[in-house]
Formats: sequence, structure tokens, C-alpha cells
Amino acid sequence: MRQVTALILCLSVLASPVAAQTFGPPTAGVCFLSKQRVLDQSNAGAAANHRFDQLRAAVDQELSGERSAIANDAKVLEIQKPVIDIAIYQQRAGALALRQQAFQTLENTRNDQLARTRADVTARLIRAMAPILAQVLSQHRCSAVFEAAGAYAYNPSMDLTGEVIAIMNAQLPAFPFDLDPAG
Repeated sequence: MRQVTALILCLSVLASPVAAQTFGPPTAGVCFLSKQRVLDQSNAGAAANHRFDQLRAAVDQELSGERSAIANDAKVLEIQKPVIDIAIYQQRAGALALRQQAFQTLENTRNDQLARTRADVTARLIRAMAPILAQVLSQHRCSAVFEAAGAYAYNPSMDLTGEVIAIMNAQLPAFPFDLDPAG
């Protein structure tokens, strides 16, 4: 019972937020950065996320119509099964199976396009962030940079995320992009 109580106490301490007063002084040369926050909160990153959401919605709309049509046709065919000739049923079921297979291929293609588009846009943002990050790291004389999301606690003055976002907002405009081509 003592072990369980100690474990619960330990987990509750780990889960509770760390108070700002518990931070020690900044460590020279050690910096933190949240790459995901930069990608999500910079103007170019937020615009890219918004555009990607539009593309995903368009793909979902394209696919939902055909998905519904196939499901409805399958229901109709099952209702008709007892009253139509078995050869006609088999022919229609075969055609429906081919439609379902073609739809699955299209769905896989669109999902692949979305994944490649997301990867390409993220890579483009990271390439644009690289010189800005190099400049900021040099200015702060960082000899080690850690991902902020992976740290349990650190002095907030060592986090360069806000500064990188501000510079990106000043230097990097939003850029247009469309769904990567199929292939």
C-alpha cells in the first residue's frame, strides 16, 4: 500500500505544473526551442495550416460523395437480391466491387497526396526557418539547443521560440501551395 501511495504521489507531482519560482538562473549556452510552436504560430506556418485544412476538406468532400453513393448502391442491391435473377445480382455485385476498389485506390491516392503536401510544406517552412534560427542561435551564443516540448522544466528566458516566431513573421510571408500531384 505504501508503494502505491508513493507512486500516486510521484505521478501527481510529475503531472502538476512547475511554478515559475522553481527555475534556477539561465544556463549560458543552453537554449530551448519549440519547432512545432514555430511551425504552428508563425504567420507563414498558421497560413500553411489553414490552407492545408482547406485542401483536406476539399478531399473529404470529394470522397464523401462517392463513398455515400457506393454505400447506397450496395443497400439497394441487397434489397433487390431476393427479387432479381442471381446472374444479374452477381453482375451488379461485381460492378459494385470494382467501383469500391477504384474508390479505395482514389482514397489512397488522395491520402498520399495530402501526406506528401504536408511533408513538402513543412520542409519548406523548416528550410526558411534555418537561417533565422542560425542567426538567433548565434546571437544568443547557444552551444546546445533542446526541443522545448521534450523538457520537463527550464528557465523560460532560455526559450527562443517567441523570438524566432517574431523574426519569421517579419521576414517570411505566407506562400501559396496546392495538393501535390498524384503519382
